[in-house]
Formats: sequence, structure tokens, C-alpha cells
Amino acid sequence: MTTELVPEQILPKVMSTFGLTAAYVFIICWITGSSVMAAGGWTAIPMWVLGILTFLIPAGMAVVELGNLWPGQGGVYIWATRTMGETWGFIGGYLSWVPVILNAASSPAVVLQFLLLAFHTELGLTTSIILQLVILWTVIGLALAKLAANQRIMNIVFVVYGVLTLTIFICGVLFATKNGSATPFNMHDATVPNFAVAGFLYGTVLLYLLGVETPYNMGAEFLSVRKSGPRMILWGSTALVAIYLLTTLGTMMALPGDQIDPVTGVIGALGVSGFPGLMEICAVVLAGIIIVALMTYQVAYSRLIFVSGLERHLPRVFTHLNPRTRNPVTAILIQGVLSSLILVGLYSQSSMANVTIYLQGGLSTVWLLSGFFFLFPLIVARKKYADRYAGETFWRIPGGMVGVWIVVIVGTLGTIGGVYYSFVTPWIDVPQSTWMTWVGGISLGMFVLGLVVYVFGRRSAHKVSKEDSLAHLAVFETKKSETTPNSHESQGS
Repeated sequence: MTTELVPEQILPKVMSTFGLTAAYVFIICWITGSSVMAAGGWTAIPMWVLGILTFLIPAGMAVVELGNLWPGQGGVYIWATRTMGETWGFIGGYLSWVPVILNAASSPAVVLQFLLLAFHTELGLTTSIILQLVILWTVIGLALAKLAANQRIMNIVFVVYGVLTLTIFICGVLFATKNGSATPFNMHDATVPNFAVAGFLYGTVLLYLLGVETPYNMGAEFLSVRKSGPRMILWGSTALVAIYLLTTLGTMMALPGDQIDPVTGVIGALGVSGFPGLMEICAVVLAGIIIVALMTYQVAYSRLIFVSGLERHLPRVFTHLNPRTRNPVTAILIQGVLSSLILVGLYSQSSMANVTIYLQGGLSTVWLLSGFFFLFPLIVARKKYADRYAGETFWRIPGGMVGVWIVVIVGTLGTIGGVYYSFVTPWIDVPQSTWMTWVGGISLGMFVLGLVVYVFGRRSAHKVSKEDSLAHLAVFETKKSETTPNSHESQGS
């Protein structure tokens, strides 16, 4: 595949193990999920554990094996194409990509709500939409910088994320020690998942565990896929679980469930458990963390558009790289434009808080479906590429085909359960019909967009020959070879 060859030649390898771990956490971990889960009471804890066992672990094992087998740019797009064919590869890549549009449309509202909490103010709808657009395009501007510069930002903010997590947890523990837990402890609720009462929490958990495959979109930019990939999944998942569990517990211990805001509750709890001014400081800090997380999203997902251009599913313009930063500029900009249109169109129709949750429900439903494109390929890969498994040394799921089938079955059942509880069970206090209409409408809109992209993008891209569509990228390889030490030595001699 073109995308397994060209990016290796023209993109800089800058992603270290620590940087990848930070990117992994920023892509997957949305601490607002702890607010939603904490509002569900102690039953949130077994739901977190169940989601980790039925989705995060199977997904992590699957993507490490496939990422080692095909360590190129594009991740799930390559894996699905190699095992299921070109059309399915596009569908898998699209389902994995489209969440960046929904997330970038909803997350600026989350940033804004934390800033409003910090400064104790409110805004009108028009002003709110304008500020959300400013936040979104600030993120786009950051994403256009060099990946090495973005990685340095991620590394620093990742440490800040850890400090914030410990602050929320420690304040919650201190409050509970002095006053008793605001959410009374119940052993049964804390150990047995209650689907009859809180089934929606399972769908919520899976939403906040999605994205395991995403860093592999940048496979050609890893310093070493086979070394860093498994470590990224292991350390990143450990950090992810710690952040979610500690912040959920810290929030529950400080506030009763009916007083926890589904978006800002995790920071609002510090207004009770922390010292004066701590909540405001942490709200600003978390707003900054979310901006960096959104930047990471834009960077990682733009690579899928770039790959689609290389494979001629999209016109040549989407393979355009900035000569200085080596970033796919057109891809990042089109993501910003699409998210802006959704943001303006939807937020003008309903309240900011409700639409944020509606978008997350639609995001969860669509994104979960992409999981089938890194679960099922495992079975095909083991059979179709048996010679590579026999002749190469890399991490693979232990237990042979039995181990693979266990991972696929558990992951598939978890994914189906997540889709069901994301679509059928409201995450907020609205009628089920209203919830399903919004989530179904958003999901359907994303599928229609995918069909349009496939049909018209493919038609447009195939008007240009493969050689012509790649000709402009040869310039990058020429410039790269001219700046190597050997070329300087030869010029000097």
C-alpha cells in the first residue's frame, strides 16, 4: 500500500514512548466522564471495571498485535484493508475518523463551561457560540505546528494532568475523613454492576475508553512502533484507569449524586472539598488540558485523511503537507470547518449542556462500530499472514488462536453492549424518544457524510493518475536527502 511506503520516507520520526503515552491518554481520557460516572453513585466503580475488562483490555491487545504486524501510517485503515479489502478499509478508517468531528464540535463547549465555572459568570447563546469557535480555531492553530513541538506541550501537560488527578482524589479523601462520604458507601453497589438501574453507565464507560487504536494513525512517526507501541498501551492504559477511578472517587466523596454536574462536577467538587480558590484554579487548568487534548485529536486524526488521499479515496489536495512542519494542512483545516458547521448548526437548536451530551452519545455509537475493524481483522490476519507470524518476532496475543478468539468474542460482546446502551438509554434526564431521535439523527448524519465522501471523493481522486497524485510528495524526499550528513560531506568534498 502507498501509505505503508510514502509516509516512512517523508515524515519525521519524533514520537517517543513517553510522548506516545501522553498522546494516548489525551486522546482517550476525558475527565468529564468521571463527572457523569460519579453522579451514578458507587455502582459507577464496577461499571468502570467491567468496561476495562470487556473493552479496554481486548482492544489494547488487538491494536498492539495489528500495529506490530503493519506498523505504518493509518492504523485501522491499513489493518482493515489488508484483511477485509479496500472498501471495508475505507469504512473502518472513516468510522474511526468521524469522532474527531463530533468531539471537536462538542468539546469547546466543555472548555467554555469550565472557564465560566472559574469566573462565576454566564453567557448568552450567541456569545457562547462565538467563543466556542474561537476555542476550536485556537486548537486548529496549535495542531498546525510541528509534531515535535506539539509533543513537548503534551509531555508537560501530561504531568499537570497527574497533579490535578491527585488533587481531586486527595481533597475528596480528606473531606470524607472529616465529614463522611457525601455519597454514602454501599458494598453491593460498589462491587456489583446494576444494569437495571444504571445500564446507561456502561455505554458511558465505553465512550470514555474509546480511541485505543488512534495513536497508530501516526505509525510512521513513531521512533519505534514495535518497541513503543506495547509500552504505550500498557503505561497509557494504567494512567487512564488511575485518572478515571481516582477522580470518580474524589468527586463522589465530596458531593452527593444529585448535586454533581454531568460536565463540570469533577472540578465543582473542589468547591466543597478544597480550600478557597482551588476550584477556580483547577477549572482553568482543566480547560487548558482539554485544549491540549483537542490539539492531540486534530493531529492524530488528520493522518487518516492524509492516508485516504494517498490511497486515492480523496482528492490529491488532502495529501498536501506543509514543507516546514510536515503536517497535512488541508486535512486539519477541513476537520475544523466540518466541526464548526456542526457546532453552529446544533448549538443554535438546543441548550449547550444537552447538545454536548447528545453529541457524545452519537460519537459513542459511531465510534464503537469502528472496533469491529480491529477485532475481526485479528482472525483473518492469523490465517492469511501465517508466514509472517512464523518468520517474524513481535508481540502477539498469547494462547494462539484460542487467545485471539477470546479477545475477539469478549471485545465484540462489549462493543455491542456499548452501542445498545449508548443509543437506547438516555444519559441525561430527557425522554427516551428524544434521546434516540438526537443520537440516531447525529449518527445517521455521519453515515450520510461517509457515503458522500466515499462516492464523490473516490470519483474525484481517480481522475488523476496515481503517479500524478504522488508527484508533489517526491519534493519532500528530495529535500530530505539533500539535508542528510552524507550529502553535506559530498558537497564539501
